[in-house]
Amino acid sequence: MKTFRLLTSVLVWLLFGSGFAHAQGVGSSGDLRGTVVDSSGAVLTHAKVIAVDTQTGLQRSVATDSAGQYRLTGLPPATYDVSVQVSGFETQVQKGVTVSVGQAASADFRLKVGEVSTAVTVTGEAPVIDTTQGKQADTISQQYITDLPIDRRDYLTFTLLAPGVSDATRLAGDQDFRVKQTPQSGLSFYGSNGRGNSITIDGGETSGDSGGERLTLGQDAVQEFQINRSNYGADLGAATGASINIVTKSGTNNVHGGLYGFFRNDALDAQNPFSFSQALQPGQTFNPANPDTLGSPIKDTLSRQQFGGTLGLPLKKDKTFLFVAFEGLRQDAQNAVPLLTNTNVFRPTAAQNSIIAGLAAKGATPVPCLPAPAPAPQGTFITLPAATCAFALNSILTVNPNPGPNPFVTPGQAALNSFLVNQFETQGGLFPYNTREYLGSGRVDHRINEHNQISLTYRYGHDLEESPDVHSLTAFSAGSSIHTYDNNFQGTWYHQFNPTAQNEARLQWDYNSFNVIPNVPGEVGLQIPGFINNLGTSIFIPNFSILRRYEFADNFTKVHGNHTFKFGGSELLRGNHTESHTFFPRPLCVWVAPRLLDQPTACHNHHQPPAICVVRAAAGLPARFRKSDVPVLQPAAHGVLRAGLVADRSKLYSELRSPLRTGLTVRSVEHI
Repeated sequence: MKTFRLLTSVLVWLLFGSGFAHAQGVGSSGDLRGTVVDSSGAVLTHAKVIAVDTQTGLQRSVATDSAGQYRLTGLPPATYDVSVQVSGFETQVQKGVTVSVGQAASADFRLKVGEVSTAVTVTGEAPVIDTTQGKQADTISQQYITDLPIDRRDYLTFTLLAPGVSDATRLAGDQDFRVKQTPQSGLSFYGSNGRGNSITIDGGETSGDSGGERLTLGQDAVQEFQINRSNYGADLGAATGASINIVTKSGTNNVHGGLYGFFRNDALDAQNPFSFSQALQPGQTFNPANPDTLGSPIKDTLSRQQFGGTLGLPLKKDKTFLFVAFEGLRQDAQNAVPLLTNTNVFRPTAAQNSIIAGLAAKGATPVPCLPAPAPAPQGTFITLPAATCAFALNSILTVNPNPGPNPFVTPGQAALNSFLVNQFETQGGLFPYNTREYLGSGRVDHRINEHNQISLTYRYGHDLEESPDVHSLTAFSAGSSIHTYDNNFQGTWYHQFNPTAQNEARLQWDYNSFNVIPNVPGEVGLQIPGFINNLGTSIFIPNFSILRRYEFADNFTKVHGNHTFKFGGSELLRGNHTESHTFFPRPLCVWVAPRLLDQPTACHNHHQPPAICVVRAAAGLPARFRKSDVPVLQPAAHGVLRAGLVADRSKLYSELRSPLRTGLTVRSVEHI
């Protein structure tokens, strides 16, 4: 009957354990194992092995089995003094045995005959390789975290020191279209995209829906963390990439703490060679009659303070401990975004000016300048004096916001020119890149008795990042700010049934707010490659997301002889609320086609853009012409950024005119 009940219990555990294996949380403990023999090498059974945490006084004991072996499971990562007592032999103590998260430390003993009251202290080194496990894992210890320099004190960056790990944000496959609302972990294991990793803190999950990591801890609150790269067990949770388990610090019997501060500014920084002021300041009018103006080199500014502190102390010696930590980052920076460094982008190019000058030199000589409007047959041209034709081309190729009375520039085109100049003026220059990040945490550990311990943890995080996506040729209006808040509560209860059976129950609650706010809301997107990569509000923002997490987990461990059995399950309940305010979901994109002007295609063919399109001029002039229709204008066509509005099949193609780029047109994303 006992055998039947045992088999039934094991079957139930296997059913539930396998059903929930994909949702298991990562444990935050390690194991201690070894063998006890006498001086002749004969095993000693029923020897009492005691492990004592040197900082908190936590004590765990177990007896050796018939093979003289012992195994202590579920030990918090710490340094232990391990002793062995058996009747008729001297007591032996190994000091400074380190137990790391997710690993099995080893401490073997060879006892001599003597009195139990006689204690012998021995020292030894842990084996380099853990032969009990086949997983590929690395542990970043407290020494690494404390001694190695790291940018912004982002301790997870130490993961890049492990084999097979790279920066996921630098992978070629990551350059696809990704919105700010779907962050990733930034860690690629063996070529993965950084979205399939499992990151836990003291066993509780900390991942977002898109594979990123929520706000967690300050660096000085981390004791160590383990990087499980491959071949790890089912108890480490569901991950297509790696499983990273972070262990937080706890209080000890000694009062300990620290304060720190790191401060930087631009006083000793060299000037960025790519930082220039704007050639035109906001509100300044571009006048083609005046000489071109240039931007001048400027120096970016920076004031950065990163500070914090920790405090650990006993509330009751050997019973209750407290550890609190805080870390803050305040950064005020101004960086240059040089979009307009020379006003010559608003004028015809040198090659175009040479052709215009050649036409002007012909004076009143008649030349076929513009095709006649419908219903005139194709190939019919309006003949104009060469000087007039030169004036027409110069008017068309100049982005002049104040053209005055000009039959070749309509009021609508003048307004478009004014808009373009204004965008180049206002969307570049010195912009703030401010950051505010605050991370706070508190942990209480209480030992109820020898068989029961509880741990309670609260974490708070706040992060503000201004314009992290404004750089190079990206305009300020296309940038955004990221506002993140995170509140987390976690409780753990550890219960030891006997030296070979134990249970860990854990619950977690998390509330996360992640908002992406545009710098300039409600503007149509526009792209001009080579000059402005993005203008206007990015797609899908503003975005407001609230993530709620409720996690319940239980893990049971049973040691039997040489075998360790683990059963468990967890339930993660997710409640998400997301709002995405999409404005003008099809941004206009200016795309490059250097050989486009060699193809005599009509303007109305949207599958193959036109060779040249110009705005409808004054009464009697045509709305469009083709390269093949006006041979005299062929050389002048190169370098034109066309302008105009051409409606076809209910689609609107907005085309801009200036000498900014060769063979450019603005088309709906749908047709690119």
